[in-house]
Amino acid sequence: MDYGLKDKVVLIMGGSSGVGLKTAEMFLQEGAKVVIGGRDPYRLDEAAKKLGSFHAKEKVLAKKCDVTMENDVKEVVKAAIQKFHQLDVLVNSAGRSVMGHFFDITNDQWEEQIKLKYHAIIFAVRAAYPYMKEQGGGRIININATLSKEPEPHMVATAATRAGLLNLSKSLAHELAADNILVNSVSLGVIQTDQWERRRLQNAPDMEPEAYYEDLAKKRSIPLGRVGKAEEVASAILYLASSGASYVTGTTIEVAGGIGKAL
Repeated sequence: MDYGLKDKVVLIMGGSSGVGLKTAEMFLQEGAKVVIGGRDPYRLDEAAKKLGSFHAKEKVLAKKCDVTMENDVKEVVKAAIQKFHQLDVLVNSAGRSVMGHFFDITNDQWEEQIKLKYHAIIFAVRAAYPYMKEQGGGRIININATLSKEPEPHMVATAATRAGLLNLSKSLAHELAADNILVNSVSLGVIQTDQWERRRLQNAPDMEPEAYYEDLAKKRSIPLGRVGKAEEVASAILYLASSGASYVTGTTIEVAGGIGKAL
């Protein structure tokens, strides 16, 4: 399938690992130019080397960015414009979850989740909007989770803030439609990423990865019987950025193997 992404400029917040990094790789395979932002300088450098080893280095830009810091976000958007002179797609994929029931969550953890699920998206959209409007349109894709519609009690802070992000995405889709800026979400179920690998190593270090994820799929009652892969999420993101999704805005694609019962 030709996604129509050749020479498009894509900015991926949280692009140095996991779903973000795989998405960057797949955009490059489609001929796009990619800017990745991330907090960890070492991880960011390693990601840039990996992407540059498979694709033309001149099509890759890595920039240190804490998405909860407005000035950092402005700087990475500015760097993207200075290098590539346009910005067609913004993917907000930075974030992490916090485990815990309501009375377990500290004020700092609540604040962290609010910053990651609200401030990070607000800052990124504010920074990208003028350039997208000037060039006649763009795409904004917010990475969310099925928790946004069907919370789990042991992830109360993450679930609550993700629900708000889903609402924010819908509001942005309505407000930015007049500028031909399409805003959509991709909601994840259980996806095998760095975050889940850290949990595996912490909770079951002696268990083989294949057995761990097979057991996890059973415990989570995933209808497809397995956890998802980063490239499966990236494929949904590429579709929403593609010419084929030119009449899609304000919606959510769930990449979750059928998990959840919410409509």
